[in-house]
Amino acid sequence: MNDTRKIRWLLYHEPIELFVRTAEAFAKEIKELTNGRIEIDVYTISDYNKQFQNGDTSAPLTLMQNGDIEMSQVQVGALGVWNAPDFFALELPFLFSSHDHATRVLEGEIGKGMLDGLADSTPATGLAFTYSGGFRCLAADRAIDSVEDLQGLEVSTSANPVMVDTAIAFGATPVSVHTRDEDPESKQVRSNTSAVETTLPRYYNEANPAVHKYVANTKHSMYLTSIIINTEFWNSLSKEDQAAMRQAALVSSRLERQWSVDDANEIATNVDKQREWGISYAEFSDAETAKLKDRVEVVYDKYTQFFTPGLVDGIIKA
Repeated sequence: MNDTRKIRWLLYHEPIELFVRTAEAFAKEIKELTNGRIEIDVYTISDYNKQFQNGDTSAPLTLMQNGDIEMSQVQVGALGVWNAPDFFALELPFLFSSHDHATRVLEGEIGKGMLDGLADSTPATGLAFTYSGGFRCLAADRAIDSVEDLQGLEVSTSANPVMVDTAIAFGATPVSVHTRDEDPESKQVRSNTSAVETTLPRYYNEANPAVHKYVANTKHSMYLTSIIINTEFWNSLSKEDQAAMRQAALVSSRLERQWSVDDANEIATNVDKQREWGISYAEFSDAETAKLKDRVEVVYDKYTQFFTPGLVDGIIKA
């Protein structure tokens, strides 16, 4: 009798190479931990539709709700809209002072509590937090060397209200994009704006290289994603296999976050790479960063009470 359980892991976001390596790392780890009892089948959207011929390009949480997939890796903003607003807090500006700070939060009691609580309002249970490039930067059609350069700048950003209000606090004019990363319409919106909010490893996916030739590494927020699993499927697993899944998620999430950091550092420090990409790269000075931090105090004033009491302060103090 074959007791192997197959898990469908959907790769929903671009660039695929940033997400497939996480899924593959998880697949390798869980197969070893369970002696082959659990195997991961990784699908892109196109592969998934060819296999199951349903033409469904719904978001991962909807597919989980319908019982069509077991796992995926999604942006925290996509979790926030499922009546899990605390996930929006993770994109507050300058919330994380460093990657070490982020690790303390994401792997500590705060992060674990948020992941476990997902099942209360969504069809998914959270297993681990990942990055998608780490700290955010701005790619623009002009040099951005100071806070004053942001005044009136049209910036495409996520539909997350925290990020929209952050752009406004910067003095910019936000253009909210609420489509999947690879959606052609989304690309067109981004290409028509003067600037785009992205991360260094995601530059080619979210910026228009023909337009956004200046990259200002403002490091103003963290681009976070999460490994999630269908709660109904999760509850069908034994305690032993649940423990193995959590361990595989921890291992693969740590690998992914380090890969993201390494990818960003490679771009930030490699002049030849910048020349190859045709970008002019600069980092905000400490003085200009301090000005930005002053400007976004209004965002904290507006949202801190919106989230679970003590959440934001707990993250800052972690």
